[in-house]
Amino acid sequence: MRLPVAGLAVCVAGLALAGCGTGADKSAARSVAERFYAAVQHHDGQAACSLLGSEPPGCPSVVDKLKLRGTRVASVSVYATAAQARFDSGDVVFLGFTHDGWKIDAAGCRPNPSGGPMNCEQES
Repeated sequence: MRLPVAGLAVCVAGLALAGCGTGADKSAARSVAERFYAAVQHHDGQAACSLLGSEPPGCPSVVDKLKLRGTRVASVSVYATAAQARFDSGDVVFLGFTHDGWKIDAAGCRPNPSGGPMNCEQES
């Protein structure tokens, strides 16, 4: 009888840890967010577009118009296949895990003054 209980405990612990993400997940998500912001700030549309989950039509010129704030990610939270990177400026980036690794789902997100969902400059 102890074996099934121990197995269940290991399974529950594994699920809890999976929801938090690993250090490698956090590091990879941080890297993608910072590389995206750097590419946009250096007007490298091709590099920025390659980090998006889905590219909008005319992507390089679209991302060139973004007004992203921040250079360094202050914190990262990972939840299975979704991540949130919060920049030192307050900007928030949402990422999703794909077969190609972490990709940007939304960037330049800031709190909505009316209390609703965040306003994002770029959403994939």
